Amino acid sequence: MKKLLSVLLILCLCLSFAPAVFAGEGITVNGTWSVLVPAEPTPYESFAANKLSAELSGLFGGEIPVVSRADGNCIAIGSASQADVSELAVNGYRIQAIDGNIHIGGTGVRGLQAGAYRFLEEFCKRKVYAYDCIVMPTVDSITVPSDTDIKYEPFFEYTDTDWLSPCDTEYSLSNGLNGGTYRYIPAEAGGTVNYLGGFCHTMGTLCETEAHKDSDPEQLALHDGKRTTEQPCLTNPEVLKIATANVLKILEQKYDPQASVQIVSVTQNDNQLYCECDTCKAFEKSHGGVQSATMINFVNQIADAVKAAGYENAAIDTFAYQYTRQAPAGIVPRDNVIVRLCTIECCFRHTLDDSNCKRNKKLMKDLNDWSEICNRIYVWDYTTNYSNTCILFPDLGVIQRNIQVFYENNVKGVYEEGNYYIRSCNTEFGELRAYLISKCLQNPYCDYDAEMKGFLENYYGPAGADIGRILEMHLANTGAHLSISESPSASFSFTNKEISAINSLWAHAKSSAQNEEQLERITRSELSWRFWKGSTGKGEFSLLNPGRFDEREKLFEDLQAYDVRMICEGGYDDYLDCLCVRYVPVCEWNMYEADESDAQARLFFGGIFESLVPFLSLYGLLYRLFGAAA
Repeated sequence: MKKLLSVLLILCLCLSFAPAVFAGEGITVNGTWSVLVPAEPTPYESFAANKLSAELSGLFGGEIPVVSRADGNCIAIGSASQADVSELAVNGYRIQAIDGNIHIGGTGVRGLQAGAYRFLEEFCKRKVYAYDCIVMPTVDSITVPSDTDIKYEPFFEYTDTDWLSPCDTEYSLSNGLNGGTYRYIPAEAGGTVNYLGGFCHTMGTLCETEAHKDSDPEQLALHDGKRTTEQPCLTNPEVLKIATANVLKILEQKYDPQASVQIVSVTQNDNQLYCECDTCKAFEKSHGGVQSATMINFVNQIADAVKAAGYENAAIDTFAYQYTRQAPAGIVPRDNVIVRLCTIECCFRHTLDDSNCKRNKKLMKDLNDWSEICNRIYVWDYTTNYSNTCILFPDLGVIQRNIQVFYENNVKGVYEEGNYYIRSCNTEFGELRAYLISKCLQNPYCDYDAEMKGFLENYYGPAGADIGRILEMHLANTGAHLSISESPSASFSFTNKEISAINSLWAHAKSSAQNEEQLERITRSELSWRFWKGSTGKGEFSLLNPGRFDEREKLFEDLQAYDVRMICEGGYDDYLDCLCVRYVPVCEWNMYEADESDAQARLFFGGIFESLVPFLSLYGLLYRLFGAAA
């Protein structure tokens, strides 16, 4: 009886697990499949099909043909598929498993192609972590669950960031970037969302302020009692007429009726010299007492002219930036006006919706105010330290939540400005940050930790774990607030014990590199750590270390070896002619050029002190005793 009961119990357990086993079965895709397109495919359908064919052929080690008639199993594309995309938003896609085959449909100019890339990432495990780090295994087959039905609609109509890899076409297509300022995407792949005639700070050009400074000075802004060509007077009817004509001229020359959206930027110049004439002040006073009132009134009239001229998919973009950041009262942006809110004053240690951060609390109020009156808000966000770009900018803990905040507050487009001069200043973790930004713009609710872990493991190899720990220590150490122009000493304040631990992690990371490519990536990122120590007098750069002069010289040489031409925004090559590299903090190298008297003085007195170091044996003893002592 006991034996019978045992058999029955085992049978019951097997039956209880049976549904899970069968549910886990799926469609096996292998080298016998094809990619199905209609007899006369559109350029979008051909691009998506050819991409799938090429990648699957590499995956399986044999040709996966593109056909207009399938004799066996297939991945059906576009109008050849049965995927119903009728209710999807523009540029969305749907991936379905139907009757043993895969069907991919899409909407708009880039939905279908995005669906093809999603299939490769979701089921083929193809990941594009950087332009030079593309991962996809070679296998005999893949399994697609038989109940697969993936629907995707873009969270933003416009997604952009700079850095290095985001300028690459394949990277951008794989990770959902579509802004046209930094990348080229061919029309058959969906093209880009383009700013026509300039990306920002266009007001001087559009309003021709320089050309009218003598003939009609009242077209110029009146600021502190003086006329200036740095901004126009936005209530002057002649200024409006000139700007409108120039915007229409740009559209006449560059307009593409097939594009999803095109944008003409009508944005203030990058200064605080706004007009204070009586007419401007009176208009602003009657609309909330803010400078954005005259700006919105100005661009609204241009937007009306653009719509009247028949440019239905064109939008006029303007800033909510610095003096125009606050929303006006009693005036509403037109439907074809984009208000681009800029976060330049914010804290990047705290999330934007952290109610305990006063800096960000003000931004959230402005965002909420704009979202009540504008249905097309874009955001210009910031993701680097422009004053000390070589050190780590520890914003990795807020990137995802901030992008979620944008989406949850009616934002339609996001530009995450980073180290746009990275080709001249590539240290720290630009590729990691760019990848995380891209994935969050693609899906703000993605598995952020998994994406970071995947990047570290594949980009740095076995050193990924060490570098992950280094990043954790940095993110736990930042100061009370974090601006985009933070000094090295205000960015981090590590103890001697922590410095020693991070030094050990970097050393182990380099020793675990499996090839020269991984070692180069690790060593390049380590430059950010060495730059911080050299700027703050920590570790081997300590005043107690007699060898600190040589360490500065070595870092100076290593930065050049990695083609670092800038250490902050602007000033290309500035630090390279520093006379007193051995005698000043690293972050000050661009301040002591050869022709400056301060540089000569530093060089003279620094040389004297260095010559005395051998006689100050106590210094060397203290450094050996205390290691990283400051």
